[in-house]
Amino acid sequence: MQRYILPLRPENKRNPAFSYLSSLPSSNSNVTMSNCLKTVAKLLGRKDIFEVDWSALRRQHCLHVMDMLKLKGLAPATVNLHLYGMKGVAREAWSMDLMPQAAYLKIQALKGLHYARLPTGRSLTAHQCKKLLDVCDDGSLRGIRDRAILAVMMGCGLRRAEVSSLDVSNWNEKDRAFTFIGKGNKQRRVYLPPDLIDPLTRWINIRGLDEGAIFPAIYKGNGEHEFFKIRNMLPSSINRIVSRRAKQAKIPKLTPHDLRRTFATKMLNAGIDLFVLQQSMGHASLATTVRYDRRGEHAKEKAAKALKFL
Repeated sequence: MQRYILPLRPENKRNPAFSYLSSLPSSNSNVTMSNCLKTVAKLLGRKDIFEVDWSALRRQHCLHVMDMLKLKGLAPATVNLHLYGMKGVAREAWSMDLMPQAAYLKIQALKGLHYARLPTGRSLTAHQCKKLLDVCDDGSLRGIRDRAILAVMMGCGLRRAEVSSLDVSNWNEKDRAFTFIGKGNKQRRVYLPPDLIDPLTRWINIRGLDEGAIFPAIYKGNGEHEFFKIRNMLPSSINRIVSRRAKQAKIPKLTPHDLRRTFATKMLNAGIDLFVLQQSMGHASLATTVRYDRRGEHAKEKAAKALKFL
């Protein structure tokens, strides 16, 4: 095991891991890959990414990390994510003239794990969508805001981080569309369906058009009086909103991304072109968009129920 321990980084030596993390397109990606590299550092005998001499990273280190992650029972996609991080650091080390080209090319030649899994998550039915929105009608300020958030998520297919960072200036009431910078620093425009306009309009009428977050955090003051401050919520707050409202609607195990899957499936059921859906969801690859299609699962289930043997 001693041969898999990376040396300590000299204090005056640049750290390619920092350069790699700073090149990532979003803060969420930065946090994810930072955690991956911390795991890699520990598996290679160091406490964190600060003390590792990443220029000494070699092909055998990467293979060792992948083997250890597989032994821990991590999913193939998670193992591949760690490999992606190691490749990124190696690329930065090579570009900074800290790693020999031969060592860099051997790392880049490594292949991720091949796997095939049934699609995760779910797509809501129209009845479930209505239930989710209706439970927000509880007479509270938070309920009006949550209903608008859920309407935008299921009607536009936004990611939780995109919803939490939406600004009033992103909304065009005439076109009934949001224009914003999403994941991967890509600008896109999404249109809210007509039957989901009312929840958003109702919220904006209360919130006003002052610049700032369109969905700010809401607080309780003295005497349970609700008020909001024009500041963005954290993406984790969107998780809690979806989880709380799903529990009230008696919809088990619902995540924010399930609302994104619901949007994709409804678009495809409506006969929308797959390339249009790809643009609406902000995917770089069409293959990623296809993974959101839940029509196949519903069709297989319906076919199985139609079979008669007795």
